[in-house]
Amino acid sequence: MKLTISKEEIFIPTFNKNKDLSETDQIRVRYRIPTVAIKNRCRRRPQAKAIASGTGGIDRMEIAIEKDELSTLNEMLISISNCSYESDGKEQKIISAQNLIDAPLVFEPLLKEIVKEFDRILDESGIDEKN
Repeated sequence: MKLTISKEEIFIPTFNKNKDLSETDQIRVRYRIPTVAIKNRCRRRPQAKAIASGTGGIDRMEIAIEKDELSTLNEMLISISNCSYESDGKEQKIISAQNLIDAPLVFEPLLKEIVKEFDRILDESGIDEKN
């Protein structure tokens, strides 16, 4: 079996009605197609926690997988285009993960949306039907 897989894709966020803009004005996020190595760096090992009952016995077990948002952003983000803001009369472009992290708080919803999309991609386990 041979699968055809691209190395990168583009995501268009909904942040600030971005999808309603013309294609040339839309914020576009280029990202790496994740590998097993990227997933392992972005996800910590599952941890099991025992929840004790009032009598001291184990009531139930919980399994938690911690996600590292900044690692996910840094590992997968290649570039951002058409995203900027003006500060002190100067245009500040947001083109990288670090630029987005350092941007004003108004861009936090964009950061969260990008990380949420990357998490969704990392959590997919199936093969895309077009492959």
